[in-house]
Amino acid sequence: MKAILWAGFLVALASPAWCDPVGQFTDHRDIGGPAHAGSTSYDAGTDTYTVTGGGGNMWADRDSFQFAWKTMSGDVAISTDVDFVSPKPAPSAGGYIHRKGGVIIRQDLDPDSVYVDALRMSNDQLSLQYREVKGGQTRLIWINTPYLGAVKLEKIGDYAYLSVPGPDGKLHHAGGSFKLKINGPYYIGLGVCAHDNSTAETMAFRHLKITPLKAGTAKPKGMTLQTIQIANPAEQTALAHAAGAISVLGWSADGKSVVYRQGGGVYQAVSWDSSSVGKAAADRTAAVLGTKGVSPDGQWVYSSAPFDGKMKLWRAHPDGSGRMQVTSGDTSDFDPYPSPDGKWLAYISAPAGEPKPGFDVMLQLMPLSGGLPDAAKTVALVKLVGGKTTLNASAWSPDSKTLAFLAQD
Repeated sequence: MKAILWAGFLVALASPAWCDPVGQFTDHRDIGGPAHAGSTSYDAGTDTYTVTGGGGNMWADRDSFQFAWKTMSGDVAISTDVDFVSPKPAPSAGGYIHRKGGVIIRQDLDPDSVYVDALRMSNDQLSLQYREVKGGQTRLIWINTPYLGAVKLEKIGDYAYLSVPGPDGKLHHAGGSFKLKINGPYYIGLGVCAHDNSTAETMAFRHLKITPLKAGTAKPKGMTLQTIQIANPAEQTALAHAAGAISVLGWSADGKSVVYRQGGGVYQAVSWDSSSVGKAAADRTAAVLGTKGVSPDGQWVYSSAPFDGKMKLWRAHPDGSGRMQVTSGDTSDFDPYPSPDGKWLAYISAPAGEPKPGFDVMLQLMPLSGGLPDAAKTVALVKLVGGKTTLNASAWSPDSKTLAFLAQD
């Protein structure tokens, strides 16, 4: 018996200390082995968590940061006030732009876990980050807003939703939602990453609320205007969100701004800065660009038509000659739009059948090599909830570098 007890004692000594409760959380620890050890503390008098984290990044296929968590299952909402405590790093430092911290939901505690988070960044922006598969590429949606003091993340079914403060100081849904499967039990809590493995950063989180949501909780409703640069498909920007409809009218001649209609007004937003939004100029109709499905040289018309029980993309000369099938496979493909430079074809794919509003769809990008579609090199730019309104003839920027699209909540 003594030998058994001694062996158990040795095992306990060799095992990591995984239980250090703090406030609402069961434990906290560094994920991904930051060079500088992190810490988490809680002040009940001010209802404030202070989290210090090192780490090189929370990006690509692995993360390195300090994480305080508890485990949960089911739908949930987590919200907090958030601010930096450490002074801003020097412009030459790694964390000058990308030090970050916020609320996080992770499938496991591995550095390459599936996750979603809502973060405050050092460049005065909020972001919604996620990794769809274990060990996969992290993706990000920038939510550029001057109101940075709080975030809220909701997991409803297999969908994630972000809310940020509005001018009234209250949290409002910000769009940029997406589908992400995280099964219970999962880990939920607070995290901080220095984005510089040679140092650590500290952030304060006040008035944290973690609220289980009842089964069948209604999902937010609305539409978001987003942009994505084809050279950097891991990042998107949410330009505008509305409870009602939004429609893309076109791009400014310099390609820097998207013109769109929302409610009774027409607006213009810098394509990568949703905090720069204003009423569009009187000559806004001049910004409407693009012709549905027609190549820039006018030689080809792209369209969708049924084939073997699914919608597929086709192309033909304007007189109907030279018709050829462009896409194949198990999806229904629709709304093809060639880029102004003739090098790309953007389109939407959905599960087989006629697309309906609120479907899980993919924004796809196919290269046109020498004007010929190269379907084998097609890439999925982003998965989203959409339908027939996701792309229109004004989707492409004049320089063929950016796409504007509409996502539904």
